[in-house]
Order: sequence, then structure tokens, then C-alpha cells
Amino acid sequence: MSKNALEGLRVLDLTQVWAGPTCTKILGDLGAEIIKIESGRRMDISRGGTTANSGAGLYPDGNAGDEPWNTSGLYTDRNRSKISACLDLTHPKGVEVLKKLVEKSDVVIESFRSGVMERFGLSYEDLKLIRKDIIMVSLASQGGSGPERSYGSFGATLEQTAGIASFTGYLGGDPRTSGTFLPDPMVAFLAIGIVLSAIEQRRTTGKGTFVDLSQREVTTGVVGEMVMDYTMNGRKWGPNGNRDNVFAPQGVYKCYGDDSWIAISVRTDDEWNTFSEMLNLSSEQVNTFSTVSQRFAQHDELDRLITQWSQDKDAHEVMHALQMVGIPAGVSLTGEQILADEHLNDREFWEEVDHPMVGRRPFLSRPFKFSKHPASTRSHAPLLGAHTDYVLRDIAGLSDEEITELSDLGITSNDPTAFGSTAF
Repeated sequence: MSKNALEGLRVLDLTQVWAGPTCTKILGDLGAEIIKIESGRRMDISRGGTTANSGAGLYPDGNAGDEPWNTSGLYTDRNRSKISACLDLTHPKGVEVLKKLVEKSDVVIESFRSGVMERFGLSYEDLKLIRKDIIMVSLASQGGSGPERSYGSFGATLEQTAGIASFTGYLGGDPRTSGTFLPDPMVAFLAIGIVLSAIEQRRTTGKGTFVDLSQREVTTGVVGEMVMDYTMNGRKWGPNGNRDNVFAPQGVYKCYGDDSWIAISVRTDDEWNTFSEMLNLSSEQVNTFSTVSQRFAQHDELDRLITQWSQDKDAHEVMHALQMVGIPAGVSLTGEQILADEHLNDREFWEEVDHPMVGRRPFLSRPFKFSKHPASTRSHAPLLGAHTDYVLRDIAGLSDEEITELSDLGITSNDPTAFGSTAF
């Protein structure tokens, strides 16, 4: 049997919501032991609260059950291949235990607001005293310095402060988010590479490191074209709908059937010439749209002609026909269509995972494949605190008496109902 790529690596996961948990989930798929640290007092927000209407949502068959914090679809997707230990870090004894875990771990990843770990006495300088080669990665919203270092955010706010929302709205309209909040997955997959780089550095130098990753700066890093257009040409981008600032025509066009659409992007004159033949345009129309500037100036008319051509055609047939002649095109897929998509299924992108409270369901896997060390979901997302005893006894090395004391003090409680209606 092939050895997992990260087998033997232990990661303390102090992240929540989407970016951090997705990063650690993939590291777990690659073989690392991921210890998810939460508490009954403050769970990962994606677990929701203690009632079905207190957050997170997305429950199996619409039924949250008696423990909605263990059945949230958001949590069960983003936290597979991990174990869960409850540890209240607001109590000094909880911090003491975490430090014992740091001594036995290789990587600590956290996504608190900047300054929180320092207040816990768990800064990188503190952790280095425990294990000098520890790797610590901070995924703070704004980074570890600057006047807004303590500010928090979600993907919806990061898209605004990074400038993305200023040009992703409807043509001529107000700023709008992407709808899925792109900063989180971008940060997640960048963080995976950063962690692997830090591990390689330690392997070759024997030294640990601290990585200050700003989620806002990751997001701002994708708007370079907008910034350069302003610094070089003084142009300010505004909401552009489905159109492009360079190519024309580009858009999403109606096809045959209910809510069926095709995205088409024409990049060159050669592509346009080919496409114009498929549209059966007259020679006069072809001449009218022969250059990019002409096509830009008459984009509305082009959109009308393309819709007239596409609206009675099957979207998949249009995609395949355009791709065959080198024109980028893709069907706008619904959730149901994505699950049934032939290409994704051929690549075995979906993984079915059994969960004791959610059942057997398909989950997203990974956007990459290793030839020598295949990755896979190693376990379903853990129930809150399911592995606390193992983590405290076998990893932290605590005695029965010490474990009992932590339980009596409520530090390891996995019952969020004891701390109020929502627990975050």
C-alpha cells in the first residue's frame, strides 16, 4: 500500500469557517494527523449553533436532528480527515494542555483575529520556547501588522476591501459579491502550498518558521490587472457584468430549456471569424464586427445576435461545437448538473463518505492528483469532541486525574447547550 505523502505529520488546527478548515482538510487527505481544537463554549462557526435556526444551515434532508452542530453540511464538508478535541482556551488550564500538544506537533494553523493568540500566551515566540522547530501559520483577516490588524472579516467583506466587488456587479450597477465568496478557497489552497513549503524548509534546515498570511492581501493579489490599468492609464474599472475589458464578445447566453445558459468568450479575430460563420452572419455584418473595437462598440447588438442563435440549442451541444473549433465555451451548470457531470465523474472528483449522523453522501474531493501518493478522505468530519480523551491521554500524556479535573471544570465539555443558545 502506498504511503500517504504527509504520514507522520501532526497539525493542530485552530481554524474555523472555510479557509483554514479547507486547508487542513486537504492536509489530512494527504495523510497528516489533523487535531481540530474547538470547545463547547466556542465551536467552529460552520457548525452553527444549538438549534436548527441558529446558523450554518444545510442539514441532511432539511433535518438538523437533536445535535445540529454535528450535522451541518458546511462543517461536514470542510472538516473531513480530522479528529476533534474540545479544549477551552479561555481557561489557563486549557492553554496549558494546548502547549503540551504543541510539544508533540509539527504545525500549528490558526485563523483568529490578529492578537488573540498573543493574549492566550500562544504567540509564535511562546510556541518556540516549547518546540523550537515548530511551524506556525496565521491566517488572520488583515495580517499581523498595520492599523487594521485586529479587524475581522468574512469572504463577503474581503471581496469589498480587496476591490473585487467594484467590478463584479451588473453592467453599470452597484458593487456585488461573487455569491460564493472567493477569498476563502483562494486562501485555503494558497495556505496548503505555504505549509508544505515550510515543512520542506524545516526538513532541509531543521528550523521552524512563522508565516503571517493576510487573507485580505491574498484577495487583493488577484486584482493586479485593475490596479495596473489605473496606474498606467488612469482608468477606473466599474461593474461589467459578464463582459470582459479586453475580449469581445464575451457573455452568458440563453439556450434551450429552463434556466439553461452557455458562457462564450471570443479572444481573437480568427476566433471571431470562425464564430461568425457559425452564427450565419451576412458579409455586411461580418465587416461591421471585424475588429475588437467594433465588437466592443456594438456589444449589445452582438449579444442579441448570439442569443438569437443559441436560444433554441442545447447548451452542451453548443459548448462541444465551440470547443471543437477552439472557442472557449462552457455550460453554466446547476448543482444537480455538477454532480452528474461526465467529466468530473470520469476523474472521480466526487467522494462518497459515510457519516453516522448525516448518512452516505457525495462530497467534493481535491482539485489535484498525485501519481505516487494518492490522497483521499480518511474519515468523516468528527463529532464535536469525539477524540478528546485520545488527544489528552495518548498525545498530551495527561493522567486520568488530570483529564477528570479538566472535565469537572468544563474545559473539555462537548455540550454546547450548556453555554447558551448559539455557542459562538
